[in-house]
Amino acid sequence: MIYNTYQTKIEELQIQINLLKKKGNFCLFGKCLFFFSSVVSCFLYFRYSHILFIVLSILLFVAYLIVYALDNIYQKRIAQLELIKSVCKREISCLGGDFSSLPSGEKYKDLQHEYSYDLDLFGNNSVFHRINRCITQIGSDKLAYRLMNLSHDKKEILANQIAIEELASLFDWRIRFMAHPFITTDFTVISRFFMEDRRSCYFIKSIIPYVCVALTVLFLFMGIVGLLTWHYFVGMFLFNLCCSSLFLKTLTIADLNVQKIHKEFTSYIDVLEHLHHTVFKSERLSLLQNNLFEGKNCLKAFQQLSKILNAFDQRSSPILYVLLNGLILFDVFLIKKVRFWKITYFSDVEQWLYSIAEMDVLVSWGTYAFNHPDNVVAEILPDDAKDFFQAINLYHPFLDYGKAVPNSFTLGKKRVAIATGANMAGKSTFLRAIGVNYVLACNGVPVCAQSFKFSVATLFTSMRTTDDLSKDISFFSAELIRLKSLIQHIRSHELTLIILDEILKGTNSRDKLKGSIVFLREITQYNMSALIATHDLELAKLEEENSKIYSNYCFDVELSENITYSYKISNGVARNLNASYLLTNMLKGIK
Repeated sequence: MIYNTYQTKIEELQIQINLLKKKGNFCLFGKCLFFFSSVVSCFLYFRYSHILFIVLSILLFVAYLIVYALDNIYQKRIAQLELIKSVCKREISCLGGDFSSLPSGEKYKDLQHEYSYDLDLFGNNSVFHRINRCITQIGSDKLAYRLMNLSHDKKEILANQIAIEELASLFDWRIRFMAHPFITTDFTVISRFFMEDRRSCYFIKSIIPYVCVALTVLFLFMGIVGLLTWHYFVGMFLFNLCCSSLFLKTLTIADLNVQKIHKEFTSYIDVLEHLHHTVFKSERLSLLQNNLFEGKNCLKAFQQLSKILNAFDQRSSPILYVLLNGLILFDVFLIKKVRFWKITYFSDVEQWLYSIAEMDVLVSWGTYAFNHPDNVVAEILPDDAKDFFQAINLYHPFLDYGKAVPNSFTLGKKRVAIATGANMAGKSTFLRAIGVNYVLACNGVPVCAQSFKFSVATLFTSMRTTDDLSKDISFFSAELIRLKSLIQHIRSHELTLIILDEILKGTNSRDKLKGSIVFLREITQYNMSALIATHDLELAKLEEENSKIYSNYCFDVELSENITYSYKISNGVARNLNASYLLTNMLKGIK
């Protein structure tokens, strides 16, 4: 159904594009006709000296300009529709599992982060790769930040849920928003543009530039009418050039930044115009919109800045540079305009960019919600709830709906669930399914489940410990460092969800069992809930020791000629392990 929505939109867009192209062809014919007719009429006027021909020539040329303007409007609209169509095509590819056209977020990978590396939040085919639709670099950075820093504010999560639901319903608005060119400019680049040469502040702030320009114009006029010799005008002209040269270094540095941000600030204006003319219902979206347009209007400010940036292009010609600065101190007044804009608006720019980034992130979440209509909005459990989370028919977001094997699971507070099972039985996928869906839930994003209720807490995982030979860290040392970080984390946080896949893999089985028991007894002293996957069946005996804390679950398999995997979690301890069975069959097959 979602595929059909995008495909239908593509067909509608193509019809509009074809119609505009036909109008463009007529415009091309009209431009040629009116231009040459105007030239012919002008020629006839010079030949026959009849005023009718010159009037007709002017009218035809005006008609040419009108058709020329219409053609530009049509071409701009065609380019816009082509971008929207490309967004729809990209979404169809994403629905088919091809995310190659989107940034993978590889640069955000952090092996030391509490959970992002274990849960595949960044990198090729990661959560970020599948969800990111940001059109700004600051939005992309904000999305990565949101994934790695879960909100603990229930009101914020609920506000995000409502905003995401509204954006998911605004199909045409979203795809139009995502059709803007990617904007890389960030606050650092903008700050660099507004760096000023403090040595020139007094001259720029004073009335001296106005006096210089007034005298230059006066001497020019008096030279023309013959009241003064031209020496006065030439002297002021050269004096103005000298004054402007004092700011040449400042503007040369600014030019380098202008070349980078000018085009993208025009894109910001397009984005802001798109946001400005929309009426949002949700409080979160309305607040972000008000941050941009109430009080100091962000759109107005950026339009003013765009005009200032345009002025930089006018000084690229050496002849224009000499004339403009000699006559009217163009560079000096350009710096004054930059300073005035900075004084008026610069303190608000960071907040404006923050609001745009937040809107950018919400559009990505909204698109994900629209593309996955079978996902459900998670429900936040009250603080006094006994359970940490309750999931019905939960599955991993990377698995297609209908093909994934869903699992229902409940984890109580201050409880440790120990999951045993054979290799490839689904333990690790289940752990990551809980972790990733928990990250989505804390961001207000619909999760892959029939029902998902959760408590707001921090998250810490240990599933992919690696050695680091460059730092002389062995695999076992890396495990100990990770577990130490976990202990420090739960000691400093009110409530933590812990997900562990095989504790102390880097040591012998007896030492591993003893160390795992010591570790689990330690973490149960703190306010946490934990889900542990292990192949060590002896660890399951902890339930006999204290069933109020420890519970056993398993992913079992049926051993026969062909191993049957159910990928379903159930109560108890795994009965069948498959490593020796698979190895035996493999050796039998080797000739």
